[in-house]
Amino acid sequence: MKMDNKRFKLMLGLNYEGSTNYFASSNKSSTLKRCVNTQTTTQDFTQFDYLLQSPQIIKKVKVIAESTIHTYEDDLYCYESIQNTESAPITFQTKSSPIPIQKEFYNINPLYLQEYNEKEYNYKTRAIILNRIQDNCQNLNNSYSHKAIYLYDLFLSRLQSKSITNQTQLRFLSLAMIFVATKMNAETPNINSLLSQSSLNMTKQQLIQYERLILKVLDWHTNPLTLQDIIHEIIYRFYIAFPNLQAQQDQKTKTINQIVNSIVLDHHYLSYSLEDLSFSIVSVLFTKDLQEEQFEDFLKTRDTSKQKIQQAVKFVSKYIRVINQLNEKQLDVNSLEILKLVCD
Repeated sequence: MKMDNKRFKLMLGLNYEGSTNYFASSNKSSTLKRCVNTQTTTQDFTQFDYLLQSPQIIKKVKVIAESTIHTYEDDLYCYESIQNTESAPITFQTKSSPIPIQKEFYNINPLYLQEYNEKEYNYKTRAIILNRIQDNCQNLNNSYSHKAIYLYDLFLSRLQSKSITNQTQLRFLSLAMIFVATKMNAETPNINSLLSQSSLNMTKQQLIQYERLILKVLDWHTNPLTLQDIIHEIIYRFYIAFPNLQAQQDQKTKTINQIVNSIVLDHHYLSYSLEDLSFSIVSVLFTKDLQEEQFEDFLKTRDTSKQKIQQAVKFVSKYIRVINQLNEKQLDVNSLEILKLVCD
C-alpha cells in the first residue's frame, strides 16, 4: 500500500504536488512497516546520513545492490531511551581551509513569502513562528534552533502547494523542524518534552506525519549551514588573526548571539549571503578596535572586501545599534522585541 496522501490532506489541510517515492511500500503487520528507498550519489547520501543520526527509527538495515531496504517500527520511531552512538557529520574543515560553502540545494528563494497569500502567511507571521522555535529550543536546552529555522524557511520555499498557512499547521511544523534538526545532529530528542511545548496537544503520530512530509519535500536534505555556523567559523579565524582581541571574546560572543538570533527573524536576511552577513557583523562590532586597513587585509584573505559587504553592513548595523543600547541599559529583551524596535 503506497503512502496515502489523503492522510496529509486530512491532517495538514494541504495538497502536496511532488514525487511520491518517500515510502514506496507500507504493509502493516502488527506495528511493522517497510520502506524501500534507492540510494544515489546525486542525493549526497543525505538520506543515509539522516538515518544514521536517527537510530531510534531503524529496526533493520539491509543493503542490496543499488537499493537500501529499511524496516521501521512505529513504537521505535519516537523511542526516547535509545542513545545515538554515531558521531555527528563533520560540517567544517580545518582552521586553514576556506569558509564552508552552502550546497546549492539549500539555497532559499528570498522572495518566497510573496508566493503565499499575505493575509494568511506574511513576514510578521514568520517572525512570530521563528521566535517560537527559539523559545522552544531555549526551554528544552536545545542548541539547534538555527538549523530548525533554516529548514523551516527552506521547507516553505520548496513546498509546491502554498496552503500550509493555518496557525495550527505552522506551530506543528515548527515543532517538527526542531525534531528533524535535532535528529540530524546526533541527538535523540525527548519526544514528550518537545510535545509539551505545544499547547495544541500535538500527538506523536502527528509529529511523525510532519517529519515525513518535511523529509519528502526536502528530499532528505536536513543539515544546512546556518548564519550561526558561518559567524562562528569567521570569528574563530578573526581571533587567530587578531589574538590581542580575545580578551573581549565572552562579551562579544553574547552580543553576536543576540544579533544572529534577531537577524534571522527578519525575512530580509534571506537576501544576503551567510558569509557577507557574518563578515559584516564582525566588521561593525570591531570597527573601533582595528584600523581600517587591518580589517580590509583580513577580508582579502577570505576573498572579499568592505565594498562587497557594504549593503550587508547597513543591514546589520541597525540591529547592532539597538542591541548595544539595550545591553548598556542592562535590558533583557527577546529577539522578537528587538526586531520590533529595529523596524519601528
